[in-house]
Amino acid sequence: LELEHFEENIDTDIAHIKEELTEDYVEDFRKEKTKSSKIIKILNIVFVVLIILMIMITVDIVSVAKYDKGPYFAFKTKTYKDGGTKVYYGLGYKVIKYNQVQGRRDKAIGFWTMPYNTEPLNTSALDLAIEFTETPSKSFTRYYKKFIRISSSLTSIDNSKKTLSIGYTDEGGKYTLNIVCTMADKKIPSSLETGKAITIIGTVKNFELKTKTKPNTLYINDCFAEQ
Repeated sequence: LELEHFEENIDTDIAHIKEELTEDYVEDFRKEKTKSSKIIKILNIVFVVLIILMIMITVDIVSVAKYDKGPYFAFKTKTYKDGGTKVYYGLGYKVIKYNQVQGRRDKAIGFWTMPYNTEPLNTSALDLAIEFTETPSKSFTRYYKKFIRISSSLTSIDNSKKTLSIGYTDEGGKYTLNIVCTMADKKIPSSLETGKAITIIGTVKNFELKTKTKPNTLYINDCFAEQ
């Protein structure tokens, strides 16, 4: 009888132990599941935030670099007393919207270390004509959205479109380059005369390769000119 009673107690104790172990396991499992669920939620939130930030950065980079718009997600930190040039900072990038009274008027985007720079790249219509004839794609990549100063001669004035045409023409036509300058503020100085030497400053906007009826044509925006 004592042995049977002892065996019954052992069975009861084992059952209790199993029950307690099962309850502990279930409780630990629930805690781990809850913890894992919280971690997954946090990671999902972080992932979504990163995606949103990447979209914002991409929108600003593409808008400024390709379409000359924006920025939309950067904060203005400074305005220069040069006519109203503004500086914006975004997440890892910087935008400068140049607005000099008579000078640079384009937008530039780069890293936070990008300097304020209003000194144009100096060149001549002849040098550009040679470069764009020999390596047109490479040359356009080099000059695209660059602020430049070009020495040339004034070939024509279009008051209706507010543009000047300068450039270089050779006898055979191989190196001929027409440069169309859209004037800043849509203003053409009344003192300009065709056939005379001229210097223009502006930002390279576009390039069209020559055809049978048209020479290589380079387009400059936000121009200022003086003779």
